[in-house]
Amino acid sequence: MGRPGGWAGEGASEYLKRIGRFAGIELVHVKEGSKAEEEIRTKAADCWKVCLDERGEGKSTEDWLRDWEKWERSGRTRIAWIIGGADGHSETFRKECDAVRSLGPQTLSHDLALVVLLEQIYRLESWRTGHPYHRG
Repeated sequence: MGRPGGWAGEGASEYLKRIGRFAGIELVHVKEGSKAEEEIRTKAADCWKVCLDERGEGKSTEDWLRDWEKWERSGRTRIAWIIGGADGHSETFRKECDAVRSLGPQTLSHDLALVVLLEQIYRLESWRTGHPYHRG
């Protein structure tokens, strides 16, 4: 998956800018293929690995916030949110992750999934700082 273009690129850029007001964020794209999961393992070695997959657990935004704060209290403050390829993630990779989450029961394009994920990260960060966005 390359960087999104068009409307998704604009949406992703906007949310990255908004998130940057609250926290550091880095968007890393790893090409799909046989070596992608190994590359992710290396790049996200010191992160909480949250695999986004249709087989994952669906949680409310409030539940995401509680999980996020629990992970921070554990001492690991970096989170790698990993969107899978067209066929999702392998069972082995999902088991290696700290959490497997779903953005909902529907199937989303990669670009839309990224924008939805970034919006939720912005919502959580704004909530944590007392900004009223999370109520919208």
